[in-house]
Amino acid sequence: MKSVKGFGLVELMISMTIGVLLTLAVSQVLIASRVSDNVQDALSQNQENARFSMHFIGKELRMAGYLGCNTLANIEASSIALPDSEADFTRGSSLIVENNVGDENAFDAVNETDVLRIKRGSNNSIRITGDLAADLSSIRVEDNSAGFKQGDFLVVSDCERADVFRVTNTPKAAGEGETKFTYEQGALNSDNRLSNTYGEDSEVFALENLDFFIRDSGRKTHRGSAINSLYVQRRLAGSAGVTGQAIELLEGVEDMQLELGVDNNGDRAVDEYLSADDVADWERVLSVKVRLQMVSSNSAAVNGAGQNFISAAGESLDVSDGRMRRVYTNVFSIRNTLP
Repeated sequence: MKSVKGFGLVELMISMTIGVLLTLAVSQVLIASRVSDNVQDALSQNQENARFSMHFIGKELRMAGYLGCNTLANIEASSIALPDSEADFTRGSSLIVENNVGDENAFDAVNETDVLRIKRGSNNSIRITGDLAADLSSIRVEDNSAGFKQGDFLVVSDCERADVFRVTNTPKAAGEGETKFTYEQGALNSDNRLSNTYGEDSEVFALENLDFFIRDSGRKTHRGSAINSLYVQRRLAGSAGVTGQAIELLEGVEDMQLELGVDNNGDRAVDEYLSADDVADWERVLSVKVRLQMVSSNSAAVNGAGQNFISAAGESLDVSDGRMRRVYTNVFSIRNTLP
């Protein structure tokens, strides 16, 4: 009886079954690895964007109320600049929060997110030339090295007192020699007299505004979800008092919620954190708690079951768009308004 060489039907079926099982096992490993990579990429993206967002916001929050050689809390500040809402530069006005803005707002910000406005003096200052009497209507400097222009909001200060005004003339440009900044009464100023006299040790610098807010970037994920981003809008020195275009800082910032640390008894320690609507005396605000809700751009970072998480607003939410969300919190002190 001759032996038969090769595989029989049974052996062939067993081999095919083993091959299929091995293929499935390898596929599962690859799928699990891909899912793990998506999760890690989403976490890394959220963490990195949150870190940079907090850096930008925190840097400017710490400079709120900056006034050169002294803190805003220790300087008597007055203003003749118009409009009053823009020129007010006191301890309680260096920080403004708009809580849960509506659909229609000046910043085109996402509905029910918070908007942060910071007022501060610019880093570039110019020494004045000679003594400045209160009844004069211009300030002379050796050179307009900071590039101030007509319409700019300027501050003159001697470290004890300060006045805010708007430039009404056209000063010489930087490097062109001695020039002056005039503040005539009219559309830009309510008066042409400052509240104090200033000596040669006084400085002039710009009053700057920075607004942070969340806006729809106009881009979408491959599944059609809107991509929100953190924006900043600046009115800087040399802008002629005009607010610049909104600049996108980082994408993936879905929401920003702010709470103010309030000192209720004057001991220079935060007693409670309140929303902007609940703050009665802004001069008692010592710090800001920033909550950023980050979301990944990858729509495959969360499985089909979706994600349940506590939002930046403190609500329990269920989402199923495949994007990973995390809320990051940081607290920043407003050191330039501390007495």
